[in-house]
Amino acid sequence: MLKFIIAFTLCAALQTICGGEPVPMEKEMTPQYLYKILSTEDWTQSQGGQYVKLSKDDSEFIHLSREDQLDRIIEKYWANSQGYVVLKIDVAKLKGTLAFEANPGGTNKYYHLYHGAIPMDSVIEAKPHDLY
Repeated sequence: MLKFIIAFTLCAALQTICGGEPVPMEKEMTPQYLYKILSTEDWTQSQGGQYVKLSKDDSEFIHLSREDQLDRIIEKYWANSQGYVVLKIDVAKLKGTLAFEANPGGTNKYYHLYHGAIPMDSVIEAKPHDLY
């Protein structure tokens, strides 16, 4: 099983690097919930809509993470922000192709959603964090 997981992950990464379509993750390998951090402004603008409003940083693919990756992401990207919201998302309701891969030039792996969106009804919980 471990050989399969390694081979599957390598194939997905190679396809993405070479410009191919990302390989969808197997259901048993994907967590039930993933997390998305976005600005308070984007979350406010999402209210009443069908999908979560995302920043331009999510134009190529939507950045998602596991719960154990949140602290590192917040420290690296959101520590100086005036406010952000952490969304807990039901993966089964996401639209698009989910891949677990390293960011270009990186080694840590994260979940990326290609050709997709985050429906508002997939958001299980939204925790605002105001930093002033």
